[in-house]
Amino acid sequence: MKQSEPDFWVLEYVTIAKDPRTDLVVAIGGTEKAADILQRTGGFLSAAGPRGDYHRLPHGLPVEQQRLKATTTSHALLAAGYSVHLDPALNMLATPTANVMRPCATSTGSPSGSLRPGPAPRWPRS
Repeated sequence: MKQSEPDFWVLEYVTIAKDPRTDLVVAIGGTEKAADILQRTGGFLSAAGPRGDYHRLPHGLPVEQQRLKATTTSHALLAAGYSVHLDPALNMLATPTANVMRPCATSTGSPSGSLRPGPAPRWPRS
């Protein structure tokens, strides 16, 4: 009895990340349908690159607008059945762990009421 290899449903992958050299939010991968979603939902522009076409957000957008457009577009792509990698720094729905705000203690040990980044929590040693 001969067994055949199982058929896997391979999703189209799209990566949305910020290019560290240009500070542009770029999207690579996907199909023509994904390109349509990127352009209509997120306002991404089509651009020719050395390894093929890609999409990018327009120059000069504030960081919060970049994050909003990247997050919104990633959810539209997920809803359309694409597998999406969204750079965590662009995800509006996630709280960056480096910017967690904790109450600061005064010299008496009571909370001062002001919020600013505090030290990482220390776990008791056993």
